[in-house]
Amino acid sequence: MNRIVVIEDDPAILRGLADNLRLVSYEVLTAADGEAGYRLVRERQPDLVILDLMLPGMDGFDVCRQMRKSGLATPVLILTAQDQEGNRIQGFEAGADDYVTKPFSIRELLGRVRAILRRSEGRSDIASQRELDEARHNQEKLLPSDIPQISGVGIAGTSRPARIVGGDYFDVLKFNEDTLAVCIADVCGKGMPAALLMAGLQATVKAHASARTQPQQLCEKVNRAMCQNMAPGRFVSFFYALISAKQKRFTYCNAGHNPPLFFSGISPAQRLDRGGGILGVFTHWLYEERELHLESGDRILMYTDGITESRSPGGEEFGEGRLLELVRSLRDLKAAALTEAVVSAATQFSNGNFDDDLTVVAISVD
Repeated sequence: MNRIVVIEDDPAILRGLADNLRLVSYEVLTAADGEAGYRLVRERQPDLVILDLMLPGMDGFDVCRQMRKSGLATPVLILTAQDQEGNRIQGFEAGADDYVTKPFSIRELLGRVRAILRRSEGRSDIASQRELDEARHNQEKLLPSDIPQISGVGIAGTSRPARIVGGDYFDVLKFNEDTLAVCIADVCGKGMPAALLMAGLQATVKAHASARTQPQQLCEKVNRAMCQNMAPGRFVSFFYALISAKQKRFTYCNAGHNPPLFFSGISPAQRLDRGGGILGVFTHWLYEERELHLESGDRILMYTDGITESRSPGGEEFGEGRLLELVRSLRDLKAAALTEAVVSAATQFSNGNFDDDLTVVAISVD
């Protein structure tokens, strides 16, 4: 059964389209604004998108452009009341495959839908996209779906690739009731090459991590392994920390990653930058670690540069300073709420247009 996403802000048209498409045995998913529609297309990988142009937030042209920019080859049928030639040309230049103006004949629309789906059968780019979609599902399984916790410490995280698959990585490894490790990484590059390196990094970390392996030792071992398998020009930024709930101890090593932000009491935020260089470049690079004492109310935010380098429609970067002020204002939130708030702020700032993978991990101490 073919899956179709309809993005339309007129409730009557949206309902009518969905009902008629379902009557002829299509699976139909709907959205009433551009941002929600784009997320739906990214997450559900439909066979066709029927797209209005005048939408709240992200308009139809931007949805189409963002789909093509992120590597999605899904056919797009624009359905709009704008019937000028300039609008049609702009739609095709944005990446649309067909253009229908309102009011329209539902019989003609269904005929165009059948024609588009028929033409897409056997297309190599569509086939490749389906393979990438399967890779995306496999990659999602590498990330923790149910994050383990220890007494007195809350941990939450989320990761979103800029394309169908990406090179960001985070994990939480529970060794016993008192001790766990948390890590975050950003592989140089995007798409499938970065995703393959991410999978290799995850396997290497899990092979060497333990309650007795200190962050400094872990980074040195992982670096040596990555140097043996890394293609020229590739590297990984990585942050790894070991947390002891009983001793309220946070021991970390930062291998060239964006410094996480540590908030404790009324003191200024600390940037957790102690460690060494990026992974996969120099085999015998030496690392150091630092130990912090955790207290009730402490917050730690780990992130990749997909957050700080996200840009507003005017080209302004979100930046570390804005992130610092945001987290400072939200430091009373628990880990899950803090993670959600940071991603939401960056999404709103960039109008949902991310050029890089983004990952956020938050830690809250009870």
